[in-house]
Amino acid sequence: MDARSEESADIVVTVEGDCATVSLTRPHVRNAQTPEMWNQLAEIGRSMSDDVRFVVVRGEGEDFSAGLDRQALAGPMIDQLRDDPHPFIAAAQTGFAVWSNIPQTVIAQVQGNAIGAGFQLALASDVIIAASNARFAMRETSLGLVPDLGGTGALVDAIGYRRTFALCATGNFLSADQAHQWGVVHQVADDASAAVTALLDQLRGVDPGALGDLKALLRTVARDQQSWDAERDVQLRRLAALFGSAPT
Repeated sequence: MDARSEESADIVVTVEGDCATVSLTRPHVRNAQTPEMWNQLAEIGRSMSDDVRFVVVRGEGEDFSAGLDRQALAGPMIDQLRDDPHPFIAAAQTGFAVWSNIPQTVIAQVQGNAIGAGFQLALASDVIIAASNARFAMRETSLGLVPDLGGTGALVDAIGYRRTFALCATGNFLSADQAHQWGVVHQVADDASAAVTALLDQLRGVDPGALGDLKALLRTVARDQQSWDAERDVQLRRLAALFGSAPT
């Protein structure tokens, strides 16, 4: 089958047959994410071809994604959050919500660290395949913030309120094996790429319409689609407390 690719400085999209691979390509900073990358993710998801049935989201190098690039927490980003955080948070959420809303089956292939926004990007997928060295954490409270990219609803769906609270409050890491036992991860494999390939081969035997409708059905009944507004409202309160102003 023909293969084609589209590249930006931070994300590479390669389409081969019925599968698109979305790769975070900042291994020098552990694939830490920027607001520009969230805009790119939103556009990639919105423009996904109908010929694509599957999307694999992955990170180059040793880590899936170490979360928000701390260097982004300066200058224009801080100014936006201080002046009017509503559009900024809404735009950021779109880069994650898009993977829940598109009809394609989205598989996150995770190795190394998936922290904060990295963990939430994995949680935006339909299936997570983890390498044995993968580990997951929500570290937003260390910044005085809360997760606001869809991760809270997805986690509560998977592991319940109490485990989610403890995980987000402490910032502790969740190992691949523990994430599998708790139902966050579908499979742990020494070779995550081979495991993803095997899953794709299996899913190709499922009727495309049934697979798309199954995703639509399960996303409708899952609570994670209802977490976006709540996350945004709470984050606005946190930002107001941090910056000393009232949320609007």
